[in-house]
Amino acid sequence: MPLPPNGKSILMTPDPFHTPGYGGFCPQFKYQIGETFGRTTSRLLENDAVASSGKLVLADLSKPRPSSEPTHSKSNLLKNRTQSWGDQKLLEKMVPGYTGFIPRSQHFFGNRYAINCRSAISDFEYDHRLHNEKLQDLKLTAELQQGKVLDKDGKPMPAIRSRYFTPLTAVAKEPKPYISANGFQHSKSPYHMDNGNPNKCFMSGYTGFVPRSRGQLGMGYPIITHQGLNEFTNDLKNTKDAMNRDANLRREAPKMTNTKPIYPVESGLVPHYTGHIPGQKFRYGETFGHSTENALTQPPPRELIASI
Repeated sequence: MPLPPNGKSILMTPDPFHTPGYGGFCPQFKYQIGETFGRTTSRLLENDAVASSGKLVLADLSKPRPSSEPTHSKSNLLKNRTQSWGDQKLLEKMVPGYTGFIPRSQHFFGNRYAINCRSAISDFEYDHRLHNEKLQDLKLTAELQQGKVLDKDGKPMPAIRSRYFTPLTAVAKEPKPYISANGFQHSKSPYHMDNGNPNKCFMSGYTGFVPRSRGQLGMGYPIITHQGLNEFTNDLKNTKDAMNRDANLRREAPKMTNTKPIYPVESGLVPHYTGHIPGQKFRYGETFGHSTENALTQPPPRELIASI
């Protein structure tokens, strides 16, 4: 039996169709039953009543890359690149054995090293020039909008203005910080919870230290830690209250003046006193107690007066 003109047997599913195992979306497929995957997808792709884009998944959606351009076009790109960039390593004729990086070389294979390098470098150069052209167009558009482009007579051309624009009005002088209502909230420590909060406890398995829990027996671990934390919180509160009361009493109590003088009259200082005693370093031959009697009113030694 001869094959049809398209070279496929009548027993095979006609094109287009999806092969079994295809995991992409096929419109209306989940409502189809009773046929093979290939015939079902073929019928759906050819049915005009089924809403679809009209393009196959593997269809060419962009123009060919520079790798499919003629050889002389690649040569012109590489020659112009060499002339514009001067001395550089990515040339038209790459020597096999070069171990440096060649952009886009991973996309070309199956030919000699020089041919693959030439295709990769020309592809890279084409994209570079295309990017520069878009950048120049963008700069030209900006200059036209600002009225910086000159006409043939050297006069500035009128600026291009949009017919429709959205007026901007300031809501506040300074922007306010954004705070998300659904932001992440840190869990509160049981130590900072109120005593009546049932969550003021530790889960079973917690191995850290829990104050006042050693004396709690015969209950579950969450109950033991809850009572221990409550007792610890009450002790801290009582301690702070007592300290505040003492501080208030000290502030309200009258200030007592020190009536005891440092240098007593008619008596001497106690031995081993290490403070300053006026004229003591010029006295000798007496005990410490006798030499420090009336230290403030005692006249200096005669030797000191004679030296002055």
